[in-house]
Amino acid sequence: MAASKKSKNELLKEARSKEIEGKTSDAINIYSVVISKDPLQAMAYNRLMILYRKLKEYKKELAIIKKAIGAYEKDIKQDQLTWKKANSKSAKLSLSLAKSMGLLTDEGLPIYEESQIVTWRKRMETAQKKIKAPAKHKKRKPLTRAKKHR
Repeated sequence: MAASKKSKNELLKEARSKEIEGKTSDAINIYSVVISKDPLQAMAYNRLMILYRKLKEYKKELAIIKKAIGAYEKDIKQDQLTWKKANSKSAKLSLSLAKSMGLLTDEGLPIYEESQIVTWRKRMETAQKKIKAPAKHKKRKPLTRAKKHR
């Protein structure tokens, strides 16, 4: 069955199987298809982040983290707009109350984020540190000098 005909769950199972078989690039491709079908599929994002970390491809990991956070923030904004349109009077009161209590960012997003986004932000910090850190070299044993006999 072609990848486009399979359900998200079938694709996730297939990608996980590919991981277990050691076919990492196939798994990455399948997880990417899942994300293109469902931009809010946290499991696919998480698996991609893990795979890129294992491959030490920190820039790709960072790109996936940013994409995941962006998708979730876009969804939150869209939900807010939909709710505001359906409940305009309540929205105005809620917005002013939330702003006065410091519960929203300047962009209108909630200060308190979903735990998944918080986890991704921590992961992003780690990936950024790994990108900036120079590659670690194995420590060599110090040379020992032979003792001179007198």
